[in-house]
Amino acid sequence: MPRGWRQVSSTTSPVTAEKTGCLAGLSTTSSPGARHVGVAFVEGAGLPSIIESIEHDVSAAGDYAKSVAALARCTGISFLLDKKTVHAQLSPLALPHFATASAAFTLRFNLVGLSIVDDLMLFRDGNDIGLLEFDDTVDPPLSAVESVANAAASKIAGQRVHLAALSVASVRERTAHTTDGDVGYRAFGLGPPLVLIMGYGGTMEVWDPRFVDALAERHRVIIFDNAGIGRTSALKHLTIDAMAQQASALITALDLGRPDVLGWSMGSMIAQALAVLHPTQVAKLVLCATYPGNGSTVPPSTKAINALNSGDSAKELADLFPAGQSGAEESYALAVGDFPSANVAPQTVVNAQAAAIRSWWAGTDLAGRTATAIAAPTLIADGSEDRLDPTVNDHLIARLLAGAKLVLYSDAGHAFLFQDEDAFVPLVLTFLG
Repeated sequence: MPRGWRQVSSTTSPVTAEKTGCLAGLSTTSSPGARHVGVAFVEGAGLPSIIESIEHDVSAAGDYAKSVAALARCTGISFLLDKKTVHAQLSPLALPHFATASAAFTLRFNLVGLSIVDDLMLFRDGNDIGLLEFDDTVDPPLSAVESVANAAASKIAGQRVHLAALSVASVRERTAHTTDGDVGYRAFGLGPPLVLIMGYGGTMEVWDPRFVDALAERHRVIIFDNAGIGRTSALKHLTIDAMAQQASALITALDLGRPDVLGWSMGSMIAQALAVLHPTQVAKLVLCATYPGNGSTVPPSTKAINALNSGDSAKELADLFPAGQSGAEESYALAVGDFPSANVAPQTVVNAQAAAIRSWWAGTDLAGRTATAIAAPTLIADGSEDRLDPTVNDHLIARLLAGAKLVLYSDAGHAFLFQDEDAFVPLVLTFLG
């Protein structure tokens, strides 16, 4: 498996489908002489997970056909998981054939407060039947599911396989040597380049990997650490404009040409500055929870700022999600745990970032004062309940940038892009084209 995944016992959470309704008539036992082997893997804190089961049986063809026909009749099934009955919705999943015969379905159900997506793949090669499950809290990237399915089919045929990264969380960090110092980054996906710029105090491991992976279905996504964090060189004078210059140097070093750029929070300020100072390096611009840099910013409350700077992870997370969205908050915390552990941003850097943000708000940065020069098509988005960025700031930016589109997500906060990923990612992908 790729870096970041580990093998676990495949019998820790036994699952038994109820052979009723559309599954009635399926055999509950293997035929005499059948050989069975199973293996399970998880990434990071436990999701996503992969369970692979292969059975060698002379009656494989008939059993496979019956199983696929039964599942094709189903719109919902019930099963026992750790002695608890779980009810799941079932729908077909469009995947290319990856063995002599194959079929794929998606199960959706709730478990201990989390929404689970279980992509279920059945395949047959001769006398071997394979069953593969790919579980996550959102739809796994189809490219990852296909990679796992093809690897399983290759193994059943006796071939050696090597899986590339299935998620940005399992991509090794690299270092780009730029004219503005070293920059630590990860790149994942294929397609036109899309650069993501992180916000205040965050490392690149603060991006929700599910969000990045979904964008990587159609783009080569680059995430990186801002100045003075991780492998990225510090800057002598840390300003928003200076961080934009370093982002420009990274784009040049990686030969990205004119990528699309998405910035979140402080990262949206850097993205604005990049579009002003280096317009030929920005094709389209997505500003998430953004602020004007011309002196008109309405700052967040002292209470919200203090919570973000408290050093208490529970208070910091509560600043990102509205009250009543504990499920989204817990899901995000679980997802970012898939990344390898990373050093936190040094306090001196965080303090310097805070000063840079205040200067941007005050209109000190040249790029902030001249943001009306941005010509790149721009999408602005935020949560309507953002404690760290009053939505008046999003409206101010939308009025400053000609033709900008503004979208606000109800009952969402500063981390709306992760909370409402199912709605926001398609919007971004459509906007980027």
